[in-house]
Amino acid sequence: MRDELTGDYSEIVGESPQIFEVLQQIDDIAATHLKVLIFGKTGTGKGVVARALHKNSGRSGEMVSINCAAIPENLFESELFGHERGAFTSANRRHVGRFERAHNGTLFLDEITEMPLPMQPKLLRAIEEGEIERIGGKKPITVDVRVVAATNRDIAQAVKGGMFREDLYYRLNVASISLPTLYERKEDICVLVSHFLEKYCQFSSPPVLQISPDTRVLLETYPWPGNVRELENTIERVSYLIKGGMLLPKHLPKKIQTYQKQSMNISEEIAILENRQSVSVPVGTTLKAMEETLIRETLAWFDGNRTKTARELGIGIRTLQRKLKKYNIF
Repeated sequence: MRDELTGDYSEIVGESPQIFEVLQQIDDIAATHLKVLIFGKTGTGKGVVARALHKNSGRSGEMVSINCAAIPENLFESELFGHERGAFTSANRRHVGRFERAHNGTLFLDEITEMPLPMQPKLLRAIEEGEIERIGGKKPITVDVRVVAATNRDIAQAVKGGMFREDLYYRLNVASISLPTLYERKEDICVLVSHFLEKYCQFSSPPVLQISPDTRVLLETYPWPGNVRELENTIERVSYLIKGGMLLPKHLPKKIQTYQKQSMNISEEIAILENRQSVSVPVGTTLKAMEETLIRETLAWFDGNRTKTARELGIGIRTLQRKLKKYNIF
């Protein structure tokens, strides 16, 4: 399917229909001047997509990135637009901002919803007019910048809540790309694992190029809440533990080794709860008697398992033990 694409997307690993759809979207808009808003959970590869957009844009300048969540509010304007020497107390030299550095290239604004509200109209003006002004500067500077932004939050909800300007949202969202979670493209998990094994185990002897069948099951069962970033960090960490040429279950973190068993137990418990019977008592029954009946019936339902009974009743295990003693339930 990649043969149908015109650009170089070697940095984006995957063979699933979901990832091909993303590649197709990038291929359609990379060489345009359209501003792009990338949506995706943490770790899904928003930065990788931004680099692919820039790499295939044909623009002569560099890609300059800024993480909006990592810049203190009082330094944001200087980081974005720069400042002249003497513009404020600690400005002992001229500072060229990210916008200016990205001239003829791409400015990637990561976690855009974290940008302070007072900065947003200044960014909007720079985008609309193609000009910026350093703090303390006396004349505007023309910049040719393609803006790509990304967020892991519901930006429409941020607009509704007054935390993000609606006009800036529409200005940034000329074209949009939504990234799937790793769990939504399970067929790419082992493709990515092989890629990361090759990356991190290239100097091992023998090189680790195989994944055992049991390991594949574990890798594809685990939900990967941290997405591709979590997967890469896991493989980088286990690469130092592998002594042979195959990735085995014992090399994986315990939480991955045990997840399948835990999820099966949870599924069994859900099935039990979905089929549980209701407890009914006659009108006029005292609260004390109702409590005793409820505890007895719930305990019986879970075959005497006190931990599950306490969890179902919404009380602590010690509280349950006190009540069992109170009602002489053993």
